[in-house]
Amino acid sequence: MRVTKVGRNVTVASNAADIGAMLREARRVKGLSQAELAALVGVSRQWVAGAEKGAPTARMGLMITALRCVDLLVDIVRDDSAALVGAAFGDD
Repeated sequence: MRVTKVGRNVTVASNAADIGAMLREARRVKGLSQAELAALVGVSRQWVAGAEKGAPTARMGLMITALRCVDLLVDIVRDDSAALVGAAFGDD
């Protein structure tokens, strides 16, 4: 996981494990147990534990709800890094 500052803190996740780690950290900062977060989301504590470990089968809607419960938002942006690398090495 890498953190880039662009006027505000932006955390870039490249896989489910990164998102799970962000969920875990934000839950702890908010002072919630896994059981308390599970109750807010309407899932089991086991679901929260799996999501925090980066379970690739976690339902997107539930994950977004869980992230919102710990004051995190999802922002989708285009990743142009591959094009930039190609241009740097003369690939068209």
